[in-house]
Amino acid sequence: MSELNLIFSALEFAADRHKCQTRKGICKMPYINHPIRVAKILTDFGETDPELIMAALLHDVIEDTTSNEQEIKELSEVILNKFGENVLLTVLEVSDNKNLPVEERKRLQVVHTPELSDRSKKLKIADKISNILDIKNDPPENWPLERKLAYLDWSKQVVNGARGLNKNLDQYFDKVYQETYDYLKRTKY
Repeated sequence: MSELNLIFSALEFAADRHKCQTRKGICKMPYINHPIRVAKILTDFGETDPELIMAALLHDVIEDTTSNEQEIKELSEVILNKFGENVLLTVLEVSDNKNLPVEERKRLQVVHTPELSDRSKKLKIADKISNILDIKNDPPENWPLERKLAYLDWSKQVVNGARGLNKNLDQYFDKVYQETYDYLKRTKY
């Protein structure tokens, strides 16, 4: 199977896994829009590694479409067989353990991001860019200004541990962060 076929297979697989999910925003956009945007951000900034693009498309399938260890194991096996070990390892590296409290998961992202593979670091930055764009353009319902600003600050801490691999991607994160921060401070919502 060609690299392009594999990328489209990853997209199709992710779309199927996320088919009944929507984003947290007011517009309730289909969830699959998020991994597509993450992959597009990476390609926009020169990342052409097909395993990275597949991992970007699949990056939330384990974290957000499984509910127990058995499902995680089974889904991991499917990803391994369809898309290879590097894609699976990248997806696993960027997946949070949903059994932990939210604050602990956030703390662990800050602590562990500097230890991630280069592929996972780039993916982590693109993921945070996409999430920050959503906070500006389609914020989660019932998130007060303080929570939005706290998310921005936490994202910056995570990204600080992933910088240095793609200067233009790093600069784009800084731009999106600053524009969103300024927008939230100006509009107060």
